Amino acid sequence: MNTTFTALAIQQATEQYQQIRARTETICQPLEPEDTVVQPIVDVSPPKWHMAHTSWFFETFLLQPHLSGYKPFHKQYSYLFNSYYNSVGSRVQRDQRSTLTRPPLRDVYAYRQHVDEHMQRLFKQLDEGKDKSKLAELLSLVQLGLQHEQQHQELLITDIKYILSTNPLLPVYKRPLHQPENSKATKASFLEIPGGTYTVGFRVKDLVLTMN
Repeated sequence: MNTTFTALAIQQATEQYQQIRARTETICQPLEPEDTVVQPIVDVSPPKWHMAHTSWFFETFLLQPHLSGYKPFHKQYSYLFNSYYNSVGSRVQRDQRSTLTRPPLRDVYAYRQHVDEHMQRLFKQLDEGKDKSKLAELLSLVQLGLQHEQQHQELLITDIKYILSTNPLLPVYKRPLHQPENSKATKASFLEIPGGTYTVGFRVKDLVLTMN
């Protein structure tokens, strides 16, 4: 794996990490702190739990095993924010996630910041490291963590919608932007694509990352 390709792969992973992690907090930004603890039914998880759980993933599977000298943000967070990873340890039961009034929301944001700062150190460590043999493996693991975070972003949208819908005050999640009326109809058309077999996915030279 040449030096130019290595630097490009790490830069792309770093930028993607920052964008996706920021998106999670953008989704939660309109919420009041009280909104982030609610769990009306077992199929809904509190938004605060989602934010912490996605950080726990990076801490558990990337930072602890691969960043030299890393220390967990809080020794009990693994128990609080594990989901179904039985091999990692015990966890709070799914229907009890709303009982976690502590840590407060501000601590969860601090946890996310802590993980993000140390992930940047890990990216730097990968860039400066002489042993590139495990680079593809670690970048694949980063991709897995980002796909996992995006999965929880989808869950956040549906969970927030349900949480707010159960409130008798019918709070609005986010005021819609004013869109000027457009009375001009858009002409319908079809996009023709020749038949055949197409290869899809992400590929940069000899690094291939595939997700199910």
